[in-house]
Amino acid sequence: MPNEPYQMVDLQGLHARMAPELARAMAEVVNASAFIKGTHVATFESRLARALEGGKGTPSCHVATCGNGTDALALALRALGVGPGDEVIVPDFTFIATAEVVALAGATPVFADVDPATFQLDPTSAERARSSRTKAVVPVHLFGQCADMDALVPWAASHGIAVLEDNAQSLGATWCGDAVSGTAGLLGQLGTTSFFPSKNLGALGDGGAVLGTDEALVGRVRRLANHGAERKYHHLEVGVNSRLDGLQAAFLNVKLSHFDAMVARRREAAAMYDRALAAANARWAADRERAPETAQALAHGGTREPVQGPVRDPRSTHMFHQYCVLLPNGTDRDAVQDRLVKHGIPTAVYYPTPLSSQPAFSGLGRLVDGGTPVAHEVAGRILALPMHTELTADMVGRIIDELFRTLKDPKARP
Repeated sequence: MPNEPYQMVDLQGLHARMAPELARAMAEVVNASAFIKGTHVATFESRLARALEGGKGTPSCHVATCGNGTDALALALRALGVGPGDEVIVPDFTFIATAEVVALAGATPVFADVDPATFQLDPTSAERARSSRTKAVVPVHLFGQCADMDALVPWAASHGIAVLEDNAQSLGATWCGDAVSGTAGLLGQLGTTSFFPSKNLGALGDGGAVLGTDEALVGRVRRLANHGAERKYHHLEVGVNSRLDGLQAAFLNVKLSHFDAMVARRREAAAMYDRALAAANARWAADRERAPETAQALAHGGTREPVQGPVRDPRSTHMFHQYCVLLPNGTDRDAVQDRLVKHGIPTAVYYPTPLSSQPAFSGLGRLVDGGTPVAHEVAGRILALPMHTELTADMVGRIIDELFRTLKDPKARP
């Protein structure tokens, strides 16, 4: 069907291919009544640790699962000793949870700018954000690839700053630089991830985990997530109740067996997008040269620039949790999204408002000297296209063709 609506994330298609395995996993949990903790959770933690140890130069990995990705960040900050009076440097362009947990810990989130090409935390801005109160920095491995760990890890070590990697979108990515190499989430003191259903490794509910190479530090996270107890009714410190339940662990065990294949599908979808986007940009440039009336219209407020696809850092692998483009300057993004959805193509904006401009952080955070102009520009132009394991070349071609038809519409012009 030419106008069949697409999905931003096709979980139905993914789960249909795994349906018999998922059904068996659910039956095992129900039959064993192993709903909290139990063998499925322990097995998943062990298997995930082994999978992540495959990165070049990576020491042994330890995994402590918990209730969700936000809890993972909060537990990791607590294990690192972050609290009132401390400052934590975070990128201004990311999901609110990265900074929210800092404020909930009683510390101050300090918002730094991002790199204009990769949208990752800018090390130069992070240095400007540093103060005598800086306790930690949280690089977010955004959209599927690593932040600049060659710059951030040695810099943090030289100032006694803990590195907490927010790895919710890039689980399994690896960094291979001159100064640092290994698996995302294991390059600093601790890493965190999320098993939210839309993630590359997603549960059929919620879940999260803290990762690390320091067994004692990850052990403290596990204790904090279990009411501060290492054994029943013996509480060493005040903790919380944050657990990955047995059913979600069983589902994740199924998906972990397919993880490499799922990532391969995402990478192929990204390659299809790259080819379609390059061809569409070339046609658009040629149309402008051939049609004087088009050039004249563009000169009176139309868009002149190509659509910019995602930039890969050659030192990082890319897991393609999202495929985000930058629209030409001045494009009415809302108009573009409205037209695309009318043609059956959903899109999303990650993230429309930098954290420093969110009302929630009024009076709670600090903005780096010089502000975050890149984060604000990116927030105004970014657009996420459908990205999932079920995309085909025909689907990608239709998405890109409709995007460029929409951009030629006068209603999308500034």
